[in-house]
Amino acid sequence: MTLTSTFSLDWLFAALIIFIGAYCMVLTRNLIKQLIGLEIISKGVMIAIISSGAMSGNTNLAQAIIITVILVEAVIVATGLALLVKGYRLNENIDVKKLDNLRG
Repeated sequence: MTLTSTFSLDWLFAALIIFIGAYCMVLTRNLIKQLIGLEIISKGVMIAIISSGAMSGNTNLAQAIIITVILVEAVIVATGLALLVKGYRLNENIDVKKLDNLRG
């Protein structure tokens, strides 16, 4: 396979993973499943960044961006899980629609 066809296949795979994550987030109101969908989307974005870095020959920059994305997603997941625990303690439910009690 040539580099161009591999690049196209990588982007198709990344788009498919991003679509699956977005579908997971839109379909459910469960906060845990939405966090999993967000993680799936971020993995698709990482594949796209790695693929574009390999195509442009700038793999060091792609790796640095990936490390930044991993740090940001760890903060987002930690915040989401904290909201999940607080929402479960208040409502004994993890439905996103029932998180109205979390006004600060």
